[in-house]
Formats: sequence, C-alpha cells, structure tokens
Amino acid sequence: MTRMWGINPKLMCDQHLLGEHSEMHQEVGTLRNHAHGRKVVEGHAEENQIDTSLIQERHDDLVEELERRGFEHDSPMDYRDKLDLGEINIEKNIKELAERCEECRERMTDSNVI
Repeated sequence: MTRMWGINPKLMCDQHLLGEHSEMHQEVGTLRNHAHGRKVVEGHAEENQIDTSLIQERHDDLVEELERRGFEHDSPMDYRDKLDLGEINIEKNIKELAERCEECRERMTDSNVI
C-alpha cells in the first residue's frame, strides 16, 4: 500500500522512513509511466493515504532525515503536482504507526508526541 505518513520523519524508524521514501518514488513513477497512473493515485487519495500536493516536499523532508542518519541518497526527485488530490490525517497516522511499530512508538513517546 502506498502511504504518506506525513509525520515528522525523526519519529519514524529506519524501515518506515525508507519505505515512505520509496513509496514517494513509486507514486511519481506510476503517474509518469502508466496510462492508468492517475486512476491508481486517485484511489490512494480517496483513502486519505496520499496528498499529491505534498509529494515533493515530503520526499525532500524524508531525504533530509535519511542523510542525517547516515544513509546515502541517490534518487533525486523533481515532481510538480498538477493534480492536487487527497489529504492525509497526520493525527490518525501517528496513532496507526504507533500501533504498528514498536520502534516508531518509542520514538514518539520519547518526543512526547504520544
């Protein structure tokens, strides 16, 4: 499932940080390379899993945190949104990610987010 968590990347474990970064590239690739791309992205937007207007900004925020943690980043992105589809519920995503992942939950607890 493609998802933008939208939460502060510092609160995410490496796995979720890397996963969301990968999913930003998947969304852009789907839009650029597949005839049905818009329909796929619309489906994610309808489920409040992505906000196309935030893809580039989110990618850049994730990259900043990846590099801060010592990961090498070699997949630049240049995405200019023309769709303005979807919105994400960050509060809901914080709760869901904290339920799914012990390491993310610990990071959120240590940062007084939950």
